[in-house]
Amino acid sequence: MNGAATWIAEQQSEYICVKALEHWLVPQALHFWEHRPADGIVVGRDIPSRSIACLLNRVIVYEPIDDRRDLKVRLAGAVVFRRFERDIAGLKMSELFGPAEFAIRFRTTMEAIEQNEPRMARVTHGTKDFEVMRVELLILPVVAPNGSDRWALTFCFYF
Repeated sequence: MNGAATWIAEQQSEYICVKALEHWLVPQALHFWEHRPADGIVVGRDIPSRSIACLLNRVIVYEPIDDRRDLKVRLAGAVVFRRFERDIAGLKMSELFGPAEFAIRFRTTMEAIEQNEPRMARVTHGTKDFEVMRVELLILPVVAPNGSDRWALTFCFYF
């Protein structure tokens, strides 16, 4: 194999749930969560919001579908577009990630929705010796526009 093919073959992704995030914009997203209305953050009423306007390009809004066995991307910001090199709105989470990565991302997102609590994760992409990209995720439970269904708002912070 040539150098580029070897590097591609050695690429790894690691998804780890964490208790805290490091990105400098995380406090603003957490403030939005901590000061949410009593009935929760409602898509269409509270999102978009001026208080998180500078973060909207970093969001993915997921809706549980297929009897809660997958998640559909309802909205994805411009930073997410750059990451996936396409608009991912309308796609399923299972279409975006391989089986192992889908399983942990899906489980973490559903935990946030079902337990009505934020979840945090760190994803690193690279090789065993070299980090190419790190992403921190803040996953918040939100209320769908219909006022009753539960969705997830994920903030994606890239390093």
